[in-house]
Amino acid sequence: MILYVDETETDDYFIVTGMLVESKEAVLLGYKQFKNIIKDYKISPQEKQSLFHEFKSVKIEKHHQKIKIKMMEEIAEISDCIIYSSYIKKDEKLYQEAKEDVYISLLSKIVSNIADPIDVVFDAFNKKDFEKKIILSILPLENIEKITSGDSILEPGLQFVDNICGAIRLNKLNNDEWGFFDIIAKIVKEV
Repeated sequence: MILYVDETETDDYFIVTGMLVESKEAVLLGYKQFKNIIKDYKISPQEKQSLFHEFKSVKIEKHHQKIKIKMMEEIAEISDCIIYSSYIKKDEKLYQEAKEDVYISLLSKIVSNIADPIDVVFDAFNKKDFEKKIILSILPLENIEKITSGDSILEPGLQFVDNICGAIRLNKLNNDEWGFFDIIAKIVKEV
């Protein structure tokens, strides 16, 4: 099994989310099906090129809610479970060192709540020392077979979990007017 991981931050919360799936092939098939469903949506060619390059949560939440709904429906089909953990910020600003410690703590909590052996793919930070710290902290956990960073442009699973993070963020802020979170709610678990 594979756990794709991403994070998001608001003024009040730092949230780490994992999407658990059977295999990379299941994600690739789900991503292909999702793109086929939305390929005929009326979008300008330039916008379509940008959007189809990488489905970023903030972009589709603001301008393409129907596409985000279709993505959430596909995620609900392919994911076994979505697990997230959040940190309530005491101050509005969470400085880098504290943020790194909180990220590792929340990810450890998520991984520890999965019984099966898993591979973890987390969204790269382009900060090699932090990525190494994540790997060295999570790899010793009992159920970890492998942990790597990934590029969200190349990893559809990371695009999916980025959009899950967005839905959880909107839900936590009571600002999910399109009901993105409701589509996946039955497979979401907070730890």
